[in-house]
This record gives sequence, structure tokens and C-alpha cells, in this order.
Amino acid sequence: MIRLLERALENPAIYAQWQAPFVRQKFAPAEQHIRHLTIRRVLDVGCGPGTNAAYFGAAAYVGLDINEEYLAIARSKYSGQFIQADLSTADLSQLGNFDAILVNSFLHHLPDAAVDRLLAQLAGVLEAGGRVHVLELVRPDRPSLPSIMARLDRGRYARTVRAWAEHFDRHFDQVVLEPYSFGAGIWAMVYFQGVAKHASLNRHSGL
Repeated sequence: MIRLLERALENPAIYAQWQAPFVRQKFAPAEQHIRHLTIRRVLDVGCGPGTNAAYFGAAAYVGLDINEEYLAIARSKYSGQFIQADLSTADLSQLGNFDAILVNSFLHHLPDAAVDRLLAQLAGVLEAGGRVHVLELVRPDRPSLPSIMARLDRGRYARTVRAWAEHFDRHFDQVVLEPYSFGAGIWAMVYFQGVAKHASLNRHSGL
């Protein structure tokens, strides 16, 4: 049964249909935290076809994605800016500052060096007091259905919770680190919320 599931989910279209009913479950930890925030300007990294745009209707929204077809769909449905960018190499410094940054299931498509480069840039455009919200695919330490799902994902760089925490902690001070699962335990994820390290240093120094 598991072998049949593996073969079926290697097809990206089948995998997308498999995940579709669980989109809200996957986003639930971030939604719980952002619903109480007053967000003025948000950057959505790897925004796809605007999957998360509706959560930020009152904010000035900037979405980034490499896929122009996804961006065209997003522009037809939502207000805000949708910008094509290769996030493994793009310079984000010209976008201005944001009091909220969302990265939803994007970093597991990047190798370690590209993850650290992108997180460093995000820390640089996050306002003092602003928060980064990251949801990422976890590769469990032990063989399990979630570990199979992580291996079958189109992103080749799912990591353990510990490995994700090490990446995040290089650039952000942790506010929340919350492992969770969705889809009746089929997928393992981690939600991270943090503030940029430079902002924490400024607060402690009185700047």
C-alpha cells in the first residue's frame, strides 16, 4: 500500500490534489498568531497563486514568486503587488521594510547556503518589532508516513526540526518554535516566529 502511495505521489498534479483539502490546516498555526496583529506591510515569500493573500486584506501586500503563471492568477484575484523573482538569488533590499514576513513552505526547495542567504535578507528588511512567520516541511528522524511524504515532496530539502531551528537562529531570535502535524498526521511541519537579531540588539542597547 505504501509503495503504491509513493508511486502515485511522485506525480506533481496528484500530489497537489492530495494536499489541497489540507491547506487551511497547514496554515493554522500562523493564522492563530497573525489574526491578533495589526499588520501594515507584509512580504509573502514564495506566494504562488496568492494562497495566503486573503489573510492580509487590510495590509499593503507584496508577494514574490518565480512562476509568472502563478502570479498572473494572484493578480486576477487579489490586490497588492505580485513580483516575479528568483528567491535563491534576488536582492530584496529595494523592496523597503515590512512589519510582517511570511514564508510558507518555500525554504525546503533551497539548499543550505541559499536558505541562509535568503533568511539574512529577510532579517534585513524586517522592521524593528516586526515578526517573521515561517511554516516548513519537516523530515522526521525516524521512518514514518510523514518521512515518506517529506521524501516525495517536490522540494528536495526537507529538514529535521533541529536543522530548521539552527537555520532560523542564525538570523532571528525565537518567539515561537512549534512542531505540528496536519492531514491526520500525514505531514510533519514546524511553525517559527521570530524577530531579527539586529532588532533585539537595538532594543537591549536602548537604540
